[in-house]
Amino acid sequence: MTLSQPRLFQLASLTAGAGWLILMALPMWASGPLFVLGVAIVLLCVLYAVSLQQALTSRAEPGSGKPGFFTLKGVLALFRNPKAVLAAWVHILAFDLLAGLYIHQQGVAQGMGHVWLLPCYVLAMLFGPLGLLLFLGLSQLHAGIQ
Repeated sequence: MTLSQPRLFQLASLTAGAGWLILMALPMWASGPLFVLGVAIVLLCVLYAVSLQQALTSRAEPGSGKPGFFTLKGVLALFRNPKAVLAAWVHILAFDLLAGLYIHQQGVAQGMGHVWLLPCYVLAMLFGPLGLLLFLGLSQLHAGIQ
């Protein structure tokens, strides 16, 4: 599958946005979590595979150093390739949305009101792990109150 970088970015962003919209705006839709996982997250995984393939088959910028995952210099060299940055971005979108789905499912299972989950969703959408951290704290607080 060949997609231009701007098109891939746009498709990934719209897909993630749709998933977040469902979690935030349609909390009572019974099929919402299934849609988020089965459509949005799966599509993001496919887009990640495409973007990763494009990144791995492209040449790094001359003089950027040896790309790698085990040193900061290696990671910086990886991110001098715009295709690798796009792959990383799609990776982030997928995992942040997965964190949002976890927040939703655990929040519902614990009987937490939607209004308590909204700030967690927003923070997870913007800053991933911080939204999850907020949820874990609120979850403990909620468990202590009950």
